[in-house]
Amino acid sequence: MTITDFLLIALIALIFLLYPLCRKIISLLEVVVKQYVHSAASKSGQPSVSATQTLLNLKLLAYERIILFIERMKPDSLIPRTISSGYTNQEYHQLLLGEIRKEFEYNLSQQLYLSENAWTIVSNFKNNMTTLINTSANDCVPTEPANGLAKKILERYISSDIKINQILQAIKNDII
Repeated sequence: MTITDFLLIALIALIFLLYPLCRKIISLLEVVVKQYVHSAASKSGQPSVSATQTLLNLKLLAYERIILFIERMKPDSLIPRTISSGYTNQEYHQLLLGEIRKEFEYNLSQQLYLSENAWTIVSNFKNNMTTLINTSANDCVPTEPANGLAKKILERYISSDIKINQILQAIKNDII
């Protein structure tokens, strides 16, 4: 095993250890936001229009960001944005995984405003895309040009059961 393998294993272990803590912090933040809205509403005797409207706007922005995340992570969007002729399959594989990880981490805070169901859909989508890329990379020679991996990913995506329209529709239905 190389040093990168050990670092990758350590990073994965760290993510698994920190994920429950992050979920707990986000749950606590959600409670605080709900209490703030509730206290603002109880002070005036009726729901505060500005506090309620602000929360609604934040929720809509979160759903908007998540829909954008899903659109950006589709292979037919991700590959043209990231492909370069200088990459080998192994380098491109790492680049794609890094891009998905970066986008997902950027959008982690959006789960505060999404329902549990919507966040589960997003997490499953991210995991399915990572698996699709990993299995495609396993079928390619690591030292060959990246266009072979890109082609394999697109072929697998087309034949997979990942239905972006259904995922987006489920997210949109959750807004209502």
